[in-house]
Amino acid sequence: MKLNRELQRALLEELRVFYPRRSQSAYQLDGYTQVECINNLVYLEEHGLIESGVKLGSSNGSVTLTQARITARGMDFLEEDGGLGAALGVVTIKIHEDTLRELLERKILESDTPPEEKSRLVQRLKGLSAEAIKHLTLKLLDEGVGRLPATVALIGTYLQQVLQ
Repeated sequence: MKLNRELQRALLEELRVFYPRRSQSAYQLDGYTQVECINNLVYLEEHGLIESGVKLGSSNGSVTLTQARITARGMDFLEEDGGLGAALGVVTIKIHEDTLRELLERKILESDTPPEEKSRLVQRLKGLSAEAIKHLTLKLLDEGVGRLPATVALIGTYLQQVLQ
């Protein structure tokens, strides 16, 4: 069986019209055989995008068709912004100031900076307020993101050397 993305999209769009109800219309779309539709409906069901309504016989290979239905996940899949599922799936990560402080201190201590400078930087870091740590972290993040193109180029160079 060959999967058909165009058919899968057409099946989802067809079932979207009937949401939240069920429909038999997806079993036979113009331009596709019933077998193609059923195979792709089962595939979409395995990914949680629809309930196919396809029941396969256990021993004789028979197929019973009831009615198909698109799920909320299928509806979200069709939305350009990912729908409500994308909004609900957002994860917020909070990092405590002490964790940031420890991470920054470790990076200072691991650097090639002279020992007396490391000591001075660590002492200044320990004296920063939570708000100052947050500000410093955002500045460092901004600086790091600004260097991403160079980092990607460096990774590419390294991979070429390793793969030769």
